[in-house]
Amino acid sequence: MKKLLAAAALAAFAALPVACNISEEGGTPGTGETFRITGGAMSNSIKQGDTESVKVSVDRGRNFHHTVRLEAKGPKHIHASVDRNAVKDGESPDVNVKIHPDEDAPPGDYKVLVTATPDTGASTTLELSVKVVKK
Repeated sequence: MKKLLAAAALAAFAALPVACNISEEGGTPGTGETFRITGGAMSNSIKQGDTESVKVSVDRGRNFHHTVRLEAKGPKHIHASVDRNAVKDGESPDVNVKIHPDEDAPPGDYKVLVTATPDTGASTTLELSVKVVKK
């Protein structure tokens, strides 16, 4: 019986997405007017000078109807931008974040921050991990 339960737990765990990031709650907690931003999977690494995109989404709480402004910022040598900087209620929640390391960016692990700021309430930030490798 223990082996059966362990196998079922492993199967359930294996079905979970491993590369999905979720921000802290933004908006106005306690009112139902909250949101989060989630980030999908990015390739394992990006070569110096190349550009990769990763999709992030604004996940709205049931009562959250405000416009959310998005901004992406990378550390030195890593450029980050969003393909649109605002998501209004009723629009597609998906935004592409383009990440472009300089040609001479030192190989290594970096963090790109995607900040979502609503018209009213608290902002939230999603951290995307980026690994730069030699070209």
